[in-house]
Amino acid sequence: MPPTYDRVTRSLHWLVAALVILQFATGWAWGYFERGTDGRFYLFRTHIYAGYAILGLALLRIYWRLTHRAPPLPNGMSRLTAVLAHTTHGLLYLAILVQPLLGSLTITAFGKSLGRWPGQTHVALAYGIFALVALHVAAALWHQFVRRDGLIHRMLPARQG
Repeated sequence: MPPTYDRVTRSLHWLVAALVILQFATGWAWGYFERGTDGRFYLFRTHIYAGYAILGLALLRIYWRLTHRAPPLPNGMSRLTAVLAHTTHGLLYLAILVQPLLGSLTITAFGKSLGRWPGQTHVALAYGIFALVALHVAAALWHQFVRRDGLIHRMLPARQG
């Protein structure tokens, strides 16, 4: 069984994961409400506040990651697999920093004066984040059920360590 991440890292991971799911849900759902309705306003505000929370947690995660080493990858992983894992994680970290900033820019007067590109980029990046998250989850499941190397246990919240 590979060593686990520390409790803070695991807590931050799952809190950000829950907030990202909330972001997808609210961003998708508010389109079903007419402009000016309470439901749309509530979903929009929830989306904004969750985005700010993700940004704050992203900064904390990056600080924590820079000051606390990740456990080593399991033995037997190919160099390519390790590079792909590090690249995906790096892109996920970048996404949880850039996406909230881009969302904030989109809703400000400054962002509106820039035209449509901030909002369009925010939406396009959401699809990219969805793809990265799907890849991340698929890789975790592949490690669990195909490789059977116990890698997934490094991040499970119920794990002591």
